[in-house]
Parts: sequence; C-alpha cells; structure tokens
Amino acid sequence: MSGTSADGVDVALLEVETLAGPERQFAWEMVDFISVPYGDAVRAEILVVQESGDHVLERITRLHFVLGNLFADAVERLATDAGHDLSSIDLVASHGQTVCHFPRLHSAESDAGMLTGSEAWGSRDEDGSWVSPATLQIGEPAVIAERTGISVMSNFRSRDVAAGGTGAPLVPRIDHLLYADPAANRVALNIGGIANLTSLPAGVALEDVTAFDTGPGNMILDGLVHRLTEGKQRYDEGGAQARRGTSDEAIVEELMADPFFSRTPPKAAGRGEFGADFVERLHNLGNAKELSQASLLATAVSLTTRAVRDAVDRFLDVAPTELIVSGGGAHNVALLESLAARFPEARVVTSDYYGLDVDAKEAAAFALLAHLSLEGLAGNIPRVTGARHPVILGDLTPGGTGEYSR
Repeated sequence: MSGTSADGVDVALLEVETLAGPERQFAWEMVDFISVPYGDAVRAEILVVQESGDHVLERITRLHFVLGNLFADAVERLATDAGHDLSSIDLVASHGQTVCHFPRLHSAESDAGMLTGSEAWGSRDEDGSWVSPATLQIGEPAVIAERTGISVMSNFRSRDVAAGGTGAPLVPRIDHLLYADPAANRVALNIGGIANLTSLPAGVALEDVTAFDTGPGNMILDGLVHRLTEGKQRYDEGGAQARRGTSDEAIVEELMADPFFSRTPPKAAGRGEFGADFVERLHNLGNAKELSQASLLATAVSLTTRAVRDAVDRFLDVAPTELIVSGGGAHNVALLESLAARFPEARVVTSDYYGLDVDAKEAAAFALLAHLSLEGLAGNIPRVTGARHPVILGDLTPGGTGEYSR
C-alpha cells in the first residue's frame, strides 16, 4: 500500500485462515510489517503528477472509464447479434486501447538492452522522462465486468514488458496455432496501423518462431489521407487512389534509411516511430517533388511493402512460399498488388482463405490468448518479444456480484 502522502510502500505479511461454517469467517495474524521509503526522485515525480492539475492526466483517466463503457456496449451488441445471453459467455478478453508503449529504453540504450528491477528507476533521460520500460492500454476492465457481469482478462502486454520483453507482437503465439504446417513455409502478415509478420517455416517449433514489427502499415496511409483532405476522409478506401498513382522509389529509399528498419529483432513500433512526424516528413518529401495525391499514397504503399520485403530478406532464414495477410490493410488492393510484386515466389492470400475474417483476426487471437491464460499456459514467445522467459499474460477482473458468505 502507498498512500496519498507518497512517503513509500507499506508491506504487510498476513497469515489468514478461513474458518468452517456458513458465514465463512476468517482468522488472521500479522506475521511482519515494514515500510520502504520512496527515493527522493520517485516521490518528487509522484507529487508532480498528483499536484499538476494536468488536464491530459484527467482526460486519460476519464477516457479509461469511457472506453470501458464503449467496450461493454460492444460486447452486449455482439451477444445480441449472435443470439447469446451474456450469462452464457465465460470470459471477455479486452486488449484495450494502447495510448503509450515504451517497451525499451530510449534509442541510446536500445542496443545495449533494457534495465531491470530497481536499476530502471536510476535516472531520467535528457528530456526529463523516466527510463523504465512501460506500456499502457486503457479501457477499465472493471466497467466491462460491472456492465456485463462477465469476468474480464485484460492488460495482456504488461507482464511481457515486466519480463524484459517488448510486449509485442503477441499474436504470433496464435499464428503458430493457426498456420504452422509441416510442409509449407508461411508468413502471417498483419497490416494494421503497424505491419508485423510471423515467420512459420515448415515444421517450426513454437519456441523457434520469429516475429516482429516490420514498419508502417495503415498508419501513414491514413495519416496522409487525413492531412491531404483536411480531415474529410480517413482512409483510401480499397487503395483506389494509390492504384492511380506512381510511387517515387527515391523517396522510399530515403525513408528506408530510418534506423528502425535495420534494427535487429525483437522489435516493435508505434506512433513514436511512424506517427505524425513521419507522415509530415513523407508529405514534405512528396511536395518537394510535386507528387500528386495519388502518387504520394502509392509511395506510402511501396514503403510499407518494401519494409516487409526488406525484413524478410534481412532477418528470416527461410523465404516464404505463402503470405497470409490480415488486418485493415488486407482490404487495400494496392497493398496486396504491391506485396504480390515484391514476393513473386510466394502466393499472397488473406486470412479469409483460411476461414478467419481479416478484420476479426486480432480480436480472435486475444480471445485465444485469454483462454491460454485461464489454462495456466504462456502466451508470449521469448524469442519474439525478447522476454527473459515465457509468461502467463493478462489480469483477471472477476465478473458477477459479490457475497459476504456462502
């Protein structure tokens, strides 16, 4: 326990015995108790956060509960559409909305690995931020449990980060379950905001699976469309505009010099790498060459698929004979055509071909990861995330209502 005074951590060790009888009373004894003071730097940081009156912190806190309600709405709607009573559902697996993901230290420390334990709190970076690895997904699971009465598994990524991993990607555990084949060399490629791949050579064992983020996916495409249309459009539907343009490969080559692409896996990316600043850079490079909107989008498509090809050539020992594409990018014909051109030796199909809706892939994967957690089975792959060992993922929030006795 740590109180509002933020002096430190109070730690109590209790021995508790539940007594026989219908009232389920219990007896307890204090075994030991200590108080561990916070260091001055940590206490100062807590007080700054407590007293700042920062509207951003208030917005995040309130959004945490707003999203919980929206997720509960979605569960209720799906149950109705599927003709299932909520009481027939055993568990909700809620990934949540990622708002911050800093699985490694800042770039200067990245190549040397991550600090662990108390060492991670030893200093601040030059910009004043803490050097501890961290990730945050919001969407309060207690709200979902309260609204639906169903237990909720959430916060999947934090345990892997705590074990020294990048916290992503986690879906490769499920890719191996779904697509590993004794004879086929496959790559499962998910193109969401970020593109990531899972390499599944013929007969690969789970512990030998390779997977990592390859770079941008829909994030820069959607960012460009939003910027070019002044917010009137959110994405290039079906890749129609990009298909009318011609990519500028010199710009692609210049952008591929970004250090992320050559960084050795395990690695994960987000808006810090390919968010607004990267979109602005691509936009400015295109403007300098007077590229049309269509050609600018075609260039972004080419960058995405070039990054995938480069990752396969650079980091995989076995070239795929089949690419199984899922995520929103699977709807983008320009992306699929560009992938087919980049991988003439492979068949490019979507996960629909194997009976899994391209849009449902990741939601289904986290449902299966939650099932593994309930079974006491690890959901991460240390070779993929860089974690020190396999871990059981997620936090469990009980559903239903409580009783005082049984």
